[in-house]
Amino acid sequence: MKKSNFLKYHTEFLNWIIWYGDFLKKINDAKKIVKTKYQKAETTEAFVLRIATRWENLCIEDIITSLNIDSSIYANALNLRLRKHLTRDECKAMLFGRRYFDFKSVGDLKRFGKTYLNPNYDPFIGIQKNESKNIDEFFGIRNFLAHYSEYSKRSYKRIMIERYNYLKVPEPGYFLNSITKDGYYRWSDYLLSFQKASDEMLKIMKLL
Repeated sequence: MKKSNFLKYHTEFLNWIIWYGDFLKKINDAKKIVKTKYQKAETTEAFVLRIATRWENLCIEDIITSLNIDSSIYANALNLRLRKHLTRDECKAMLFGRRYFDFKSVGDLKRFGKTYLNPNYDPFIGIQKNESKNIDEFFGIRNFLAHYSEYSKRSYKRIMIERYNYLKVPEPGYFLNSITKDGYYRWSDYLLSFQKASDEMLKIMKLL
């Protein structure tokens, strides 16, 4: 029942985000071992999946921490008789059972928090609109790389055409390794959004 668990898991997440950023820059700046744009793009695409998983795990840990501190809102919403303070294992069993817990967007996280979490321990309230948009966009890229389904392909193409005005849609790795008008790799914009979202979540919890 420690509010400090929020800080613990966010610190771990931010350390990973910094590490991924440093590693991807080394890969993209490399001249000898990883030489071609194709090799660099393939490496970046692989890291999209890792980064997305880190974010998903962070959000799950935050939900568990929130319910661990106070499960009363969750119990009232589902008309259950629960102790206010559940163990983390009890929270996991209650949330997951035998199924995978999946959120489609930041909006999903916010709706879950509004419905089931005590607002005093709901970090998703803090995520701002710009970060929400960028994280959802990143997951649109992740979904295409993970599934290569027609639906995920259409969603990815829509992002490239409507937001970035591409006439010929690039593969995700080439897009992410492209340089922005500010002179940075495109993937760094997404990493910054994850970092800002984490900071916003901690600020709303009065941990920053």
